[in-house]
Amino acid sequence: MELASVSWLHFTMADDEEVRVWDAQNNEITGTVEPWDTWDKVKKNKGFPGGLIAFLQTQTDHEGCGFIQPTIVQAYSWPVLQNGKDLVGVAKTGSGKTIAFLLPGFVKLRKLKKSKEVDTGRGPALLCVTPTRELCHQIYSDAEKFGAPVQITAACCYGGEGNAKDQLWAIQQGPDCLIATPGRLNNFIQKNQVVVDQVRYVVLDEADRMLDMGFEPQIKQTLEAVPWDERQTCMFTATWPAECKKLAETYIKDPMQIQIGSGDITTNKNIAQHVKLVEETEKLDALKEILRALPDEGNCLVFCNSKKKCGQVSWDLDQDQDLGMPATELHGDLDQRGRDNALWKFRNGDVRVMVATDLASRGLDVRNIAVVVNYDAPKSAEDYVHRIGRTGRAEDSGEAYTLLLKWGQEAEAKYIMQIMQKADQQAPAEVEELANNAKDDSEWKKDDDNSKKDSWDDKKDDWNADKKDEWNSEKKEDWKASSWDDKKDDWKKDDNKDDWWKNKEKEEKKDEWWKSDGKDEWWKKDEKENKDDWWKKEEEKKDDWWNKKDESSSSWTRKAEESTEEPPAKAQKVAGKSTEEIRDALVAGKGTGLKVADLKAFLEEHGLGTDGSKVDLIKRATEAVAE
Repeated sequence: MELASVSWLHFTMADDEEVRVWDAQNNEITGTVEPWDTWDKVKKNKGFPGGLIAFLQTQTDHEGCGFIQPTIVQAYSWPVLQNGKDLVGVAKTGSGKTIAFLLPGFVKLRKLKKSKEVDTGRGPALLCVTPTRELCHQIYSDAEKFGAPVQITAACCYGGEGNAKDQLWAIQQGPDCLIATPGRLNNFIQKNQVVVDQVRYVVLDEADRMLDMGFEPQIKQTLEAVPWDERQTCMFTATWPAECKKLAETYIKDPMQIQIGSGDITTNKNIAQHVKLVEETEKLDALKEILRALPDEGNCLVFCNSKKKCGQVSWDLDQDQDLGMPATELHGDLDQRGRDNALWKFRNGDVRVMVATDLASRGLDVRNIAVVVNYDAPKSAEDYVHRIGRTGRAEDSGEAYTLLLKWGQEAEAKYIMQIMQKADQQAPAEVEELANNAKDDSEWKKDDDNSKKDSWDDKKDDWNADKKDEWNSEKKEDWKASSWDDKKDDWKKDDNKDDWWKNKEKEEKKDEWWKSDGKDEWWKKDEKENKDDWWKKEEEKKDDWWNKKDESSSSWTRKAEESTEEPPAKAQKVAGKSTEEIRDALVAGKGTGLKVADLKAFLEEHGLGTDGSKVDLIKRATEAVAE
């Protein structure tokens, strides 16, 4: 589904955006498509029931929405989906995609239920798959809100620390719609606890993010369980990488494609972007200065790059009585109750400041966020766009502040400057000067061509080649430092492991495994077959290492791989190492010293994908820890 090389056609609607539309044969039909860009056109085309349109258009006594007109993505998606066609929508964050895909699904469900073609008491008829717990719960809330006027019900399920029994009970009540994250949904399907053979409308939301998180196997298994001929499928994504194209080509039938914007990484022009160069010790004072100017009716979302920093900044704000702005925090160390409580307080205005990791950078839709502050600069242009996109939602305006260090963040300054230029905004002279010192191989280039994620498959045949992969320079240096000899020296310090090193026979085996040409042959063989062989060798070495360890350890490892039950508590062991030991190793940049079994169990516990090479697993687990 390559994009045709044709001229652009401009439309001036709710936003001044460029819109391109392709039919199922990749012929551009932009000029022939009439968008439903006003409520009168929606009524004229009999797109939705009158009561639903009134609910969207008006607002009285805290009921209804009061939307002036459909957004661009809604105006172009509704005609396609209402005609029963499959759709791929590429649109920026905050563009109104949720309503764009939910409402046509509701209308379709009403017709199916009326004709008794589906019995939602046995299983859902609308299925929406999305990457994170927060986005899952948010879409579920919207499904309940907008489904009420048309008598459509919904349930949700997500992984991590979500209560699987409560979620399963809600699904067994027979909701029309199911909003789910890929891991938990796939577990339910495999255990025959959720039946999806009646699903007639499938949504893949934030598809690029789900693939980045390693959920491709779960997505494919779910789609293969849903009837192919009878389903209508739509995919929405903020970017359009090769992985998304391949998924669409395989699992979506002859879709129409709508692209809102140029396809480059851009931001909403309604967001005023500010950048200030500071020292690390000046950040807190700079943040407080921004908060003192916060509008009376607005909230502030502050982004940090680590969970520890979130807690520290939140605590510092709470201690400042003169500022009078207590803060809440949102990050991966909180259980689901803690996350929900933080979001509830923030949405309802009980606290006006929330300090969060990138966990809140996608899907979080809080309309009263007036200001976003990047306390720590994001690592990529894409992360920057998603973070500041939490303000300026729909037609609102917003402000975004980024605190850049005066030295060492040249690459960040460069991509921020270029994104500001694309939004017709000028970066300060000192930021431009810093950006001009950025190296040509900065992360910006990867984001600019939508190729941030290099394929491991392209590198595996040239392991020693001097290519820069997705790790940042700090992680790569840690990798280089983790030499075999360094590890051997560390193990020698442990008296319990001395016997292993003194065992000549095992020493020879170690050397043979490490030095043999078989390593290269392993990469060239069938991936699945050899992965299994390698896995068995690792299990054998683990058994040798622990020597007289009770066999319950290996038994637990098998259970961790095969079981779809709820993950164990943090204090329990996970494939030989506890969750905290794994977390500490990842934080310290020593993920290469962990076993694949440890990494897979850790990822499974967090509801993330467990496919790919060890390098992929380390990266995915490290990102999970960072969030």
